[in-house]
Amino acid sequence: MEPWFPTFQRLANREIPLPTIWPRAATATQRYMLLGLIALAIEDNVPLAPLLEEWAKDVRGMQRRRVSRLVRLLHSGRPLADAVEEIPGILADEDLLAIRFDVHIGTRTAAIRRRLAESLPAGGGPVHRARRALIYFAFVLPIAFIFIAFLQLKIVPVFDRMFQEFGYHRPEALRWSITIAGWLASFWWLLPLALFAAIWCLLSTQTGRFIRNSILSRSLQPLRELHAADVLDKLGIATAAGRPLPGALSTLARYHFVPDVRHKLLFVRNEVELGAEIFSSMAAVGLLTPPELRLLKTADRVGNRAWVLDQLAGVKERRTRLRLARAAQLVLPTVVLLLAGVVLFQALTIMVPLVALIDANL
Repeated sequence: MEPWFPTFQRLANREIPLPTIWPRAATATQRYMLLGLIALAIEDNVPLAPLLEEWAKDVRGMQRRRVSRLVRLLHSGRPLADAVEEIPGILADEDLLAIRFDVHIGTRTAAIRRRLAESLPAGGGPVHRARRALIYFAFVLPIAFIFIAFLQLKIVPVFDRMFQEFGYHRPEALRWSITIAGWLASFWWLLPLALFAAIWCLLSTQTGRFIRNSILSRSLQPLRELHAADVLDKLGIATAAGRPLPGALSTLARYHFVPDVRHKLLFVRNEVELGAEIFSSMAAVGLLTPPELRLLKTADRVGNRAWVLDQLAGVKERRTRLRLARAAQLVLPTVVLLLAGVVLFQALTIMVPLVALIDANL
């Protein structure tokens, strides 16, 4: 956790990282190293399977099993992209898309190298900060639940009987506490159901991928912006390599990991085949804003389309990640304020009836 939460600063031994014990997916460093080995093997025309066999000796936990399975698939003649896709969690969706894009467009490792430059392992990113705050919340919540259950089962009923026996008016805090406790008692089954769903999403790579790509990517504007920036980046790579953009669109429309983006790119590809202008079609489905469309049309007239696509994708991604970083900084204070509100409400549930009883007997 953050330095001002030392109680939960380490959840496991420093020599045994949590992903080794709970290996839902490969860590960012493991994915980065695997993608780097793939790029090295392609660029130097070196067989990938022997490299992975040697690397598997230095990794541990589930990652060794994943790499060993990938080696077996490669030895059986399975194409690299298909083999990686068959092993959930070994690489990120963006990494797999970069591999497929390079293979189908013929840019060797241009997209992979761009992905490596963007995904340097860092421990202070917005996703890491948000995850730490949620882990803190997950550890504090059961402890708070135990204390709240004790108060509601042992203390609050006694207060309620005392006010009824003496004929005193129940304080609002006590009345609200009893009402909320009754509501929770009526819908107690929602808590284990939500807990089961959360655990399933954490342990199941496929379910987590579906939620991330099919639900969150459609509803959250920053994720849509990042996906649009990735599409522009891929088109810039294809333009710089002299590859036709309709072919790049077809590859992205077929293999993009987000269904909503895939459908939009399929529409753009069909429009281009009917003679429409590519960037106007992308703007029609929301992949480009009007200022970005005007900029790209100007770039076509000037003749620097590849450079503008690269710069536009970079600016779009940096701007979105900056907004995400600012939002991630608010996650922990929000969690703390939420828990503080629960504590304050429980304190009022106990203190207000006590004060009311003391005042009534004076």
